[in-house]
Amino acid sequence: MLSSIEAIQFIQSHPKVAIVGLSPKEDRPSFHVGSFLSGHGFQITPVNPTANEILGFTAKGSLSELQPGDVDWIDLFINPTRLMALLPEIIRLKPQLVWCQIGVVDEAFNEALANEGIKFIADKCPKIEWSNGR
Repeated sequence: MLSSIEAIQFIQSHPKVAIVGLSPKEDRPSFHVGSFLSGHGFQITPVNPTANEILGFTAKGSLSELQPGDVDWIDLFINPTRLMALLPEIIRLKPQLVWCQIGVVDEAFNEALANEGIKFIADKCPKIEWSNGR
């Protein structure tokens, strides 16, 4: 697992991110993080099966609509019980980093990512870590 410093350094030079669970609702944490990342120049691919567009970016219904290389990293705003179901698509996409938001923790998922050589950070928020200067 990457440290907060390592993860922030990574994302600062890798602008293409898929945000799984990005909500179009302005009161949701995912919307605030997406807005923050967009404001810092990130190219966001929202992944939400109920939306066509979020924050001005065309949404995808699932990770299966993406191809390897479409994104540099994936930010997960989902119930941790759903992580293992996403694992095959994440492995297929081979992102350089998977960021699991606060509360999105599954040790078996983390171990599977590590076994595939995919860097990850869990139980942290990029907006908070960036803002804290870590």
